Amino acid sequence: MAGVPPGRSSSVRTLNKTFILQTEFRTTPKPIITTSVTLDGQNIHKVERSYGRSWQSEDDFKAVETAIKAQHVGLEMKIQTNGADFIRQTASIKISKLDRLGVIPGVSFVAAIDEKLASPNPPPVYIQSKLILELADAVTASSRNGAFTIAAIINDQGRYLVDRDEDQGYLVSLKPDADIGRVLKEATEK
Repeated sequence: MAGVPPGRSSSVRTLNKTFILQTEFRTTPKPIITTSVTLDGQNIHKVERSYGRSWQSEDDFKAVETAIKAQHVGLEMKIQTNGADFIRQTASIKISKLDRLGVIPGVSFVAAIDEKLASPNPPPVYIQSKLILELADAVTASSRNGAFTIAAIINDQGRYLVDRDEDQGYLVSLKPDADIGRVLKEATEK
């Protein structure tokens, strides 16, 4: 029997929230059934179960499909009956700014500015980034427009964003083909 059983995808609406569920079957490094639950674009729950049986015959293949469906439908029912637990779980999970910036399409890497400045001979772009953050603080102090939290740097070495979360500054390096406007938009979304 060749191939991999198809996954499942669905949404569950409860308590004025829409949960997106996706279940898939992975064969490597070992067979596993994974179901991810997403709420407001953030993964809030994940179920991974090993699948030890082989799928050499048509019946084995159908058994895998049945296991995928059972895990998916079981989690759908759990969300429908206990949606408040999943919403509370979302409130308790906080994705770091560094991780959130790192998954934006067009971003090459993200680094904490203060950490890089603490190393001997930091690259000049980190020094520039720190100065930009200090300038943003000065402008913010004399402005009625609110806090400045993000800036773009375009220089001979590349294209970057400087972003901030509370007291931490981040340097976001962009890929050469990145749409800087789109990256800025996604970086400023909460």
